[in-house]
Formats: sequence, C-alpha cells, structure tokens
Amino acid sequence: MIREWQEAFILHQRPYGNTSVIAEVFTRNYGRVSVLARGAKNPKSKFFGYLTPFSKLKIMVSGRSDLKTLTHIERDNYHFSESLSTHSFSLLYVNEIMMQILPQQAIAAELFNLYENLMEQIHQSFQLDHILRAFELELLSILGYGINLKTEANSNQPIRASLRYDFVPEFGFKQMDDGNFTGQDIIAISKDDYGSINKELFKHLTQTALSFSLNAQLRSKKIFKSIGS
Repeated sequence: MIREWQEAFILHQRPYGNTSVIAEVFTRNYGRVSVLARGAKNPKSKFFGYLTPFSKLKIMVSGRSDLKTLTHIERDNYHFSESLSTHSFSLLYVNEIMMQILPQQAIAAELFNLYENLMEQIHQSFQLDHILRAFELELLSILGYGINLKTEANSNQPIRASLRYDFVPEFGFKQMDDGNFTGQDIIAISKDDYGSINKELFKHLTQTALSFSLNAQLRSKKIFKSIGS
C-alpha cells in the first residue's frame, strides 16, 4: 500500500467505464504504478484535467492490489508548456519506450531522474533533436547497452577522426571505408557536441541501438529491484 505523496508523471491512460480512467504513472519511489481515477472524465471531478502526459504531478493512492486507487492529486511546480505541446508526438514515443522497459512497482529512481530531466530541458529549450538524442544515449547506458564512442569494435583502437565507420548494434562502431559516420562525428557525439551531426543519421544510430536493446529482451528483473505492494 502506498499512502505517502509521490512525485509522478503520466505515461499512458485509457478509459474505464463511462467516467473513470486507468492511468499508468511513473513514480520516483515505486516505479510504474497502475491507478484507477474514479470519475476523472467528469468535469466536476477533482481529477479532471490533471491526468495529462508530461506534466509533473504529486499523487496519493491506496489499495493492496496491482491496480491502486487514486485518492489525491496536485500539479507540481511546472505545467504543460507550449514547448511540450509542440513536441507531444515525439514525447509520446518516449512514453512508449518507458512503458516497455518499466516493470510494475519496481524501483527505478535513476530512470525517473532521467525522465524528469528530459521534461525540464524541453520546458527550457526548443532543441528537441539534441535533447532526445542525449536522453536516448543515457537511457542506453542505464540499461547496460551504452554505445562505445571511444574505440573501434574489432581492433579496440581509438576512433580516428580521419576514418569512416558503421554502427553494428551487437558490437559498436566498425571501421569501413564507406561507413556512414566519420570518426569526427563519433568523437563529437562522445563530447556531447551534436551541432555538426546529421540529424537523421544521429537519430538512426540511437534508435537502432534502442531497438536492439529492447529486442534483446532486457527486462526489469535484471536491472530493477521489485518491491511489494
């Protein structure tokens, strides 16, 4: 049972009956939790208008089953901004990833901090491409699939700015004369200097790596500690 206030973000919601909503919430101390918000679709409900993605909330829930009952809710210190509204489609992609990797009720404080930082950065900047790529790289690192940006996969030699490389998810960057990436690109990424990197190529890199990590069925019991309800 979770009785104390929890910082939380809404990852997903679906209707339940005529007036209620079941939401998947990402909490700092308990990871992903399913909550039932009774009457949340009723304009007179205390939950109406609060269960929107990307806004930081404080919630309190009750119940011993896997589906908790939402009892109290407050908005935190920032609200859904124009920048979040503009980029909502891309951020829904982030939420889909979190839904895939987060187990029910398991400690995931490091991922919560990463997600929270992502939202704060987007509130402050419109450079969504750079922010998302940095998020994906850090997420891969947390999951144990961080991209080696320092050495070539076959030889373990340092990446050289004058050579070209291709990325192979199982191994890393391999030196190839017709590779998509220059060594200079890879070195720039390793220094968090994304300004000169082709946006589509960079996006393909991080999302290929994420797809591999998810398809490899890296799951929560390997990286999270489950907790009781």
